[in-house]
Amino acid sequence: MFDFVSRHAIVTAGCLVAAMTLGMFGMVQSVQAKTPGSTYCFVGKCHKVKSLSETAALVGETIPLVASHYNDCSKDRYNPCGLTSSGEEFHPDRSDNAASPIYPDGTVLLVRNPATKAAAVLRINNAGPYWGDRKLDVSYAAADKLGFKKRGVAKLETKILSAPNKREAGYIRKRNYRPLPGFIGTFESLAGAERTAVALMILDATAASALAPSSSAAALVAARTEGGDEQVRKTGDRKKLEPILKTMNLIAEMKPVET
Repeated sequence: MFDFVSRHAIVTAGCLVAAMTLGMFGMVQSVQAKTPGSTYCFVGKCHKVKSLSETAALVGETIPLVASHYNDCSKDRYNPCGLTSSGEEFHPDRSDNAASPIYPDGTVLLVRNPATKAAAVLRINNAGPYWGDRKLDVSYAAADKLGFKKRGVAKLETKILSAPNKREAGYIRKRNYRPLPGFIGTFESLAGAERTAVALMILDATAASALAPSSSAAALVAARTEGGDEQVRKTGDRKKLEPILKTMNLIAEMKPVET
């Protein structure tokens, strides 16, 4: 489905050996992880990664970006099967991650496809794509949820929810970023999606903390990090999750909770 140049320009292999495979060209060279403020080029296409301060200044801004999607090397031999430029393992089966040539790793984005109204919260954890005007390569699962898996490319509404700190933007081998909601549903506007995204992220942070109010909240977080609503249904705890889901929806709709 993809043009060969939609693959990633940077695949970090580890602390001892860092290498970048340039696909059809069979060229391997030593590289560093994606560094904020640095410029990277691939097959004549160059992009500058925004600095941490530049990224922080864009938090809350709505920015349209052209996005494609990518899978692992078992589906496309030019894409990663191991670690990303952040050091995190690539998870094409999760709807919570994406690559970008302009945003530093660790950047958290809210994205919405106007054509389908579907929205997701993604973390940038890899480099690329370096082709045309594309600025995002979302995971295969994210593209499926956002509704452009078959088409391959879509123009998404995006908003930076969180800029990374130095540690989050750096390379840590086999790191595990904090969980994100991934796909969050369909919304008439990006603003509506943002309210739900914030509510879900608060629930996730609370449930993951030592002060988690209930096992139901923890179950919701676990379910969402493994693939969204389908996993919620698989837990068999739907009734236990209903109060949390109701509260989440009320927060998203900016309505008072009835007692």
